[in-house]
Amino acid sequence: MKRYLILFLVLPTLIFSQHSKKYPSLLWKISGKGLKTPSYLYGTMHVSNRVAYHLSEQFFDALKSVDVVGLETNPGEWLQNMEKTGELSQINQFSNPYLYNQNFYKSTFSIASSDKRLLQGILSYDPDIINGLLYRHNRSKENFEENTYIDLFIFQSASKLNKQVISLEDFVESEIKARLSALPDEESEEDGNYKDFYSAGQKIEDAYRDGDLDMLDSLSKLSSTKNTQKYLINDRNVFFANTIDSVLKTKSLFSGVGAAHLPGEEGVIELLRKKGYTVEPLVSKNSKKSDQVRDQLDAKVKPVDFSKQFAPDSAFSVSLPGKLSQIVNLENVKYYINADMVNGSFYTIVRLKYFGPLFNISPAQMMQRVDSLLFEYIPGKTISKKEITSNNGLKGFEIINRTRRGDEQHYQIYFSELEMILFKLGGKQQYATSSEAKQFFGSIQFQNKNDNSIDFAPKTKGFSIKVPASYSYVKNDGSSVKGIVEDLYAYQKTAKQFYGVKHAVYNDFEYLEEDTFELNQFAKHLPENFNFKENIKKEITQDLGFPCLKISSKNKTGFNFYGKLYIKGVHYYLVYFISEKESNFNNDYFASFKITDFNLANPVKEISDPDFYFKAVDEVTDNSLSRFNDSYARAYERAKSGKEREKDGKTFDFNYRSASKSYFSPSSNEYINITYEKFNDYDYKAQKDFEDYYLKTIRELNSLVPTHIKSENKNGLYSLTTILKDTATRRAIDLRVFIKGGMRYEISAPFDTVIGLKNWTKGFMESFTLKDTVIGKNVFENKFAKLLDDLCSNDTTVRKQANQSLQGGVSMQKIYVNDVVGFINSKKIDQVNEDSKAQLFVNSGTLESEKIIQPFKNLYKQYTDSFYLQLCLLKGLAFLKTQNSYNAFYSLLMTETPLVGNDKTVSDVFSALNDSLELCKGFFPGILALTRYEEYRGSVYAMLASMVNKKIIGPAAYLAQKDNIIADANLALKRYNPAKPNGVGDNSGEYDYMDKAAKEMAENIQSSIDGLSNNNLYKGSDYLKKMEALNRPELVNYAFIISAWYKTDEKAKNYFARLGKVKAQNVMMPVLINLLKQNVVFNDTLINYYCKNKITRAYFFSELEKEKLGDKFNKKYISQESLVESVIFAQKQLAGIYSYEKEKKQKDSLIFVKQVPASNRYQKGKLYIYKPLRGRNEDESWAIAFVPDSKRTVNSDIEVVSVNYLIDSKKSEGENINEIVNDFYISFRKRAGVINSNLYFPGYN
Repeated sequence: MKRYLILFLVLPTLIFSQHSKKYPSLLWKISGKGLKTPSYLYGTMHVSNRVAYHLSEQFFDALKSVDVVGLETNPGEWLQNMEKTGELSQINQFSNPYLYNQNFYKSTFSIASSDKRLLQGILSYDPDIINGLLYRHNRSKENFEENTYIDLFIFQSASKLNKQVISLEDFVESEIKARLSALPDEESEEDGNYKDFYSAGQKIEDAYRDGDLDMLDSLSKLSSTKNTQKYLINDRNVFFANTIDSVLKTKSLFSGVGAAHLPGEEGVIELLRKKGYTVEPLVSKNSKKSDQVRDQLDAKVKPVDFSKQFAPDSAFSVSLPGKLSQIVNLENVKYYINADMVNGSFYTIVRLKYFGPLFNISPAQMMQRVDSLLFEYIPGKTISKKEITSNNGLKGFEIINRTRRGDEQHYQIYFSELEMILFKLGGKQQYATSSEAKQFFGSIQFQNKNDNSIDFAPKTKGFSIKVPASYSYVKNDGSSVKGIVEDLYAYQKTAKQFYGVKHAVYNDFEYLEEDTFELNQFAKHLPENFNFKENIKKEITQDLGFPCLKISSKNKTGFNFYGKLYIKGVHYYLVYFISEKESNFNNDYFASFKITDFNLANPVKEISDPDFYFKAVDEVTDNSLSRFNDSYARAYERAKSGKEREKDGKTFDFNYRSASKSYFSPSSNEYINITYEKFNDYDYKAQKDFEDYYLKTIRELNSLVPTHIKSENKNGLYSLTTILKDTATRRAIDLRVFIKGGMRYEISAPFDTVIGLKNWTKGFMESFTLKDTVIGKNVFENKFAKLLDDLCSNDTTVRKQANQSLQGGVSMQKIYVNDVVGFINSKKIDQVNEDSKAQLFVNSGTLESEKIIQPFKNLYKQYTDSFYLQLCLLKGLAFLKTQNSYNAFYSLLMTETPLVGNDKTVSDVFSALNDSLELCKGFFPGILALTRYEEYRGSVYAMLASMVNKKIIGPAAYLAQKDNIIADANLALKRYNPAKPNGVGDNSGEYDYMDKAAKEMAENIQSSIDGLSNNNLYKGSDYLKKMEALNRPELVNYAFIISAWYKTDEKAKNYFARLGKVKAQNVMMPVLINLLKQNVVFNDTLINYYCKNKITRAYFFSELEKEKLGDKFNKKYISQESLVESVIFAQKQLAGIYSYEKEKKQKDSLIFVKQVPASNRYQKGKLYIYKPLRGRNEDESWAIAFVPDSKRTVNSDIEVVSVNYLIDSKKSEGENINEIVNDFYISFRKRAGVINSNLYFPGYN
């Protein structure tokens, strides 16, 4: 169906010169090649707009004269074909409120009640697919449209004329072509052709109205992507022409295809001419007679044959003119449709579970709820409404209404104790009250089931249990990595008892959760989800050999809930029993429940994966959807590989790539994850280093413990196997790694360690073998010498691959040092392009060998005409980080200074020195001579400031340059512009859209927040010091350098006096702290301001604390609450600046609510909760911060949890606080997710 949406959505507004028309009509006659009677070809437009309905007498004469009518695809088969391609499963008119909740424990096991909005939607809306299939109406243009689109009109007319209707192409193949057409072109150009489509509507309509296919052809070719033109138009034209040719050998044919398919050298007209047919235009006009014929055909009703069909659980039967197709399959809503394409009518059945007895809602009450909504939510005008009774006594409504278009709709809605069942018929004019309607509604029969118990087990096994015969069972037929996959429930009416089993899965390949934690989380949410919140009792135990939660509770209506929840590997089973009378777990129902091995319902055979180059034994689903997916995958692969071959005639497969995919068992919903990496052809991994690094990464990133580690390298195949475990869980992950050639495969499967790998998972894992094909180059072989040689290759493709690999695909390793030194000492280096030389020089510094120093010296002298390469050599020496390399750096730089005219380029080179400044002592005072060059001045002074601040050198080292330094400082102060970027890492430009005052406030707040965060995250680290050096403003560097002379030199003191007039926080705060370190009180007022100001308070305290100057902070503001309030206030102010609330006056006051102990998997401390003052109509929101436990009296390590936590107004203050504490407790728990969307916890990211 996608092809209809794409065809006319890519047409620009262009002006074309007039020329003689080669294709002047929509209707064409086909003759010649021995045809006894003519056939016809017609260009359609896939809309119901009247522009498509300028139909002539010749059009209807042609339609009536032929034996067969062919359309692109046969509309009468669309629903069945859409099931084959999986399109029906993608349509979802309703959404389940739990579907997208991230908390697995809260969202998985529940019984959904029917809310008002869901009922409104069921009553008022028809799924979009109905309009797409039958009408294609545009609500904004409905007064200017016909009853249906022209393609379907042709189909309906042909059917009513008793013509044979055929498809001109295979539906599956056409859908594949449509999907391929949506792929982006390899080298698409932004020419703006698509931007003015909506303004081109009149031009398109005019061309179609005039039958001007030349114009349509030009528009299509100029505006379509290459893939659209190829797959959606040209390739399908071949299908159409071949089918037409085949049919014409025995019968006459009227063919209707999209108008864009007809013209052009590769259009259907020319393809038929090439086959020997005479194809000529029939230029004609619309007439009153043709309108009469059209109206007669449109009004005609063709009798249809009804057949009896049953609901999936046999709850009812009904007669329909075709197969029911399910389009919605949610836990509480099932939606089925059937479309009578000939008569333009539709049948829908909706089943809504509302579990009346559980929520104390009787059928009569539910009926009353629906009745209250009918006036507003039945479309159009209600003609009649009456109460009805089904064959088995269910009460309900029968409603007939008329829409604004004048079409009738007919409803029958029935209510049982557990569900509402809606039957609906819609069609043109009075079809909904016709004899066909009477046949449909008169056939509805509900089945009575007895209360006897039966033994139940799914076809796929997994569990068995004894339930009442009136059960309902649903299995999720699609793949589901996590969530509900099976739902069984039954209701015993006489005893008023519910019985149920819900089966969920959570397939996770990177994380294992503690069994007891999960059971406790389920215990927290189950009573609430089932609305049983009183007298809750729970017990965590072992049952049937698995971890088990036993839980019981009551609800307000007096019903009792009993549930057992089992964890078996990736499987979670909830077995529950709800009764009006009290019971216990020692009853026949719970005793009958058994967890069993799965039965694979589909064939098991060896499969071969064409993408990942492996073989394995898999459960293979042999149905239309899987066949379609396989066909599309093959077509996509052919299209992709074809494009690769088109590039210079070679496949660029040398570089790194990675991909992953999952295989799953449709019977057990167990998954296996497969990841592959194809290494760059020049890459190298030492086997031992690879193992150590790989296992270390698993430990650090996933907190998993590799056990049972085995590895071997045999016959060119390296393998590593391990079982990944974690504490307090019996579950584990079976991980197997294979390396062959240049490919690394990782295959993993979660399982229960007590029972081991079973069934499908075991079969797949143990049968997994790589194909004989070797992809890439042996990654365990050092190929760097070859890479260097290939940089000079005469083969341009090889040279290009080597350059790309060096510049972005291969990392440097110590083992390469001799190859590198030999290469750069040879003449071959002269043949290498400049970018690769630069990469080689810079990265050679990471080889940790002084062997590179002398070659670098030689090359530096050689590249006097390339400042860029000289700087790269210097940076390489800086990365080496030895005294000899730094001496060479200084010597080369001072002997011949590369003048690049760009201070950022120089800063990039000098930044490599920042973490080894002790090695730079010998640079001073000599390197200060470079400050006469503008591009070096900032970097040299920044280095000097850092070394002075760290006391690596003292003022004596640069005393001789004092006057020059102070002069440069004063010049920088004169040029100072607060709006100009002051540091490499600042947020320059982020707030440029604001006025001056707001911008200054935003930057100060951001500076405080970022500074405090960095102080806490990187406390005492070299990284923090390096980051501070990079971000330090120029004026601060001068202040650090000159501060030693503050007390002794009047010029220095005058500089600080002038500097004190600068208001910028990022300048004055570090200057103030630096002077305090030297016992110089520069500005008492400013100290008090930073202490008092809520935005700067916490950050200033942490800065002083970092320099061991905490005693300088005003004690009046030293308290934990005071610092927390500062951090929260700053965050709220910044959030207000970003949001629409910036127009409101920000409220300064925060009211302290409570301080509560809180902990989670990695943190322990206290939560501080505040509530801001709020306006009369504002929702109450709280602000929350966490402070970890510390030996310090006051801790500046403060983490804001939320500044806008919307509390539940129905809960008490204590209940809301408990919810916050619990949310914090489950942070860092992957499966717990975020309960309140206003909360932020770092553990979720």
